[in-house]
Amino acid sequence: MEQIKVLIVDDEPLIRHALGTILATDSGIVTVFSAENGRAAVEFCNDNEVDVVLMDLQMPVMDGVNATRAIKSREDSPAILAITAFSSDDYLVPVLTAGASGYLVKDSEPSEIIDAVHAVHQGTAAISPSVSADLISAVRDAYVDNSQEVDDLIYDLGLTNREVQILKLLAQGFNNPEVSKTLGITETTVKTHMAKIFVKLGVRDRVQALVAAARMGIVEIPKG
Repeated sequence: MEQIKVLIVDDEPLIRHALGTILATDSGIVTVFSAENGRAAVEFCNDNEVDVVLMDLQMPVMDGVNATRAIKSREDSPAILAITAFSSDDYLVPVLTAGASGYLVKDSEPSEIIDAVHAVHQGTAAISPSVSADLISAVRDAYVDNSQEVDDLIYDLGLTNREVQILKLLAQGFNNPEVSKTLGITETTVKTHMAKIFVKLGVRDRVQALVAAARMGIVEIPKG
């Protein structure tokens, strides 16, 4: 089995060591490097193969948001999993819109961190349970673009009624089996629709699809 190559980015040596120790308990994950700031992370990703980046947000030299934006600007870029001490939309919104696929707080259980690494590597969402849904909805409040009517926007994007239905269920926290059961379609069909949604919204995973749809006002994520 090929291991998931992880880059740990944090300015605190103790945190880097702790995260490395946690990841080492999973045989499917290998830590390839630890960087102490965003610039070092960008440089490492430019020259090495990385699958997932565990990215702190507050760091010297280059912060996690700018590093995420720089890394995600490249083709075939690794998935970014933001991990921070702050469960605040001051950090959540910028890093998700910069391209992160997930957001965890540092007091997450070790199993949650490992599961999140696997999730973002597979292109699915990874949001810490301690980050409440109303923080995610801040994406819509901060970035919704009202310059075009939503119906017109949906038409211009080429989104079908079924695809909009699926997006709205995702916004309510439904997973593929739940979407399948609710809409009376197979999980394979759900995955096919999801792939088409990603293409139409210009995104790579569920989190980014929700961010994009929320920014445009297509969905509104319920407050917890």
